Amino acid sequence: MYGNTAGLSHFHRKGLERIYRRRIPPGLLITDELLLYLSRLSRELGRQLAVLIDRKGKITHVVAGNDHQIVIPNLGQRRVAEKRLAGYRCVHTHLKGETLTQDDLNDLLLLRLDAIAAVDVQKSGLPGNLSLGHISAAKEDSYTLIGPAPLVSINDAFPSLIGEVEEELSRTVVAKKVEGGNNALLIHVSNMPKEAMDFSLDELAELARSAEINVADRVIQRRALPDPKYLMGKGKLQEFMIKALSLGADMVIFDTELTPAQIKAITDFTDLEVLDRTQLILGIFEKRATSRDGKVRVALAQMRYLLPRLGAKESALSRIRGGIGLRGPGETTAEVQRRHLQSRITAHERELRSLKDKRTEKRKQRLRSEVKTISIIGYTNAGKSTLINRLTHSDLVVKNLLFSTLDPASRKLRLPNGEFAVISDTVGLIRNMPESLRGVFRATMEELAEADLLINVVDVSNPDFEDHIKVTDEILEDLKLQEVPRLLVFNKIEMLDAELAHDLCRRFDAVGISAAAQLNLGGLLDAITQKLIV
Repeated sequence: MYGNTAGLSHFHRKGLERIYRRRIPPGLLITDELLLYLSRLSRELGRQLAVLIDRKGKITHVVAGNDHQIVIPNLGQRRVAEKRLAGYRCVHTHLKGETLTQDDLNDLLLLRLDAIAAVDVQKSGLPGNLSLGHISAAKEDSYTLIGPAPLVSINDAFPSLIGEVEEELSRTVVAKKVEGGNNALLIHVSNMPKEAMDFSLDELAELARSAEINVADRVIQRRALPDPKYLMGKGKLQEFMIKALSLGADMVIFDTELTPAQIKAITDFTDLEVLDRTQLILGIFEKRATSRDGKVRVALAQMRYLLPRLGAKESALSRIRGGIGLRGPGETTAEVQRRHLQSRITAHERELRSLKDKRTEKRKQRLRSEVKTISIIGYTNAGKSTLINRLTHSDLVVKNLLFSTLDPASRKLRLPNGEFAVISDTVGLIRNMPESLRGVFRATMEELAEADLLINVVDVSNPDFEDHIKVTDEILEDLKLQEVPRLLVFNKIEMLDAELAHDLCRRFDAVGISAAAQLNLGGLLDAITQKLIV
């Protein structure tokens, strides 16, 4: 039994428990006998009552509400593209003469119920007419209403209803699906200016693409302060979840880092997969890391993110293991996982200290050799790896994806004056980088403090290139690297009008190049040599 059971007598509790043993014959929404029993008990208690019935006619949940609403529990079903409905129908009582409410219809859409029905309970306790709603086969975020009508009429219409709706929905969902991969709705909640919101969502869309996730749509909720439970209002969250379902989305991605409480509340609210900005970036990092250092840092960041969020989707009744060496039979799954994670975090931190010592020794060797060092920095996907490949005739992996480079990569560069320098690629920068992910950058950022020159590569063809410059400057200032000599390089100038490219380079005191088209690389080498000599 679910819902508000406070104040129920032993007799009434037993009466509700007996409902579990009832079975509904195939083809019926509900039997006359059960509807009469629910109605009389509901009027006697002054509370709404509900039953959830599966497709075999078995009653799986009995829910007690208050006088004006019920709260349907999380059904725990997994959504499958070919079977869009949950396989449960809800029949409940109304005590104030109302038909289906908006809350009822939101439950229908969010939980993917086969149908939801409300019976108008008369003051005598007898059942009146029923109102029935089901998801519209024509449009998944809408519904079709039947009634109010007597139970006999509803039962006549019910048998063919589910199969027809599900068959039509499966066709529309396949048509909505983007080819391959997952489908996500992007959600941004803040009080930033509209331009800043759009910029942040553009970046989130690129992150999704880099993670091989298709963007179904993007939505914005302007809110001065985030809601501590749902990030936004519950009504707006309902609206966005229904929209996601109507688009055939498998997941929702929030353009912020959700708190453990928000993760739990939102994942309890919907069966869609829920990701936040940090999880998305961590997923990309995990794919990109190739060195031992990179893999350890990413794993450590993942574990630190997960630690306070353990149990977000778990039942508190889930208990495992007990006995010698453990804290006893009362230990929950989350507690065991937490201790296991903490021990792994300690081991990874120990390994990182060892790897850091090795990097420090390598840097000392380079300093003793008096070879000049150059680090290429800049916004992610600006063309840094392509530039190193062109300058050093190397074959670093180049992809049109965010964070295609995660691990440090160094190559020998011959300068026009005949001398050699070591040039290093670094992980791309990004705005709104969560504090929990800063450690993943540390391996490459440590190189910057020892560099003789920083080359800031900017994709000047990007409409937001000035914001990219600003983000890079802020991160360098945060790392106290603003005193290191710097050279600004505008990449991809071939994508701009020649006169505009020339004016922008002069305005920002930048060297204009195209790494891909190999334009003005000689001029860049001359500028690098001049900076290093000075």
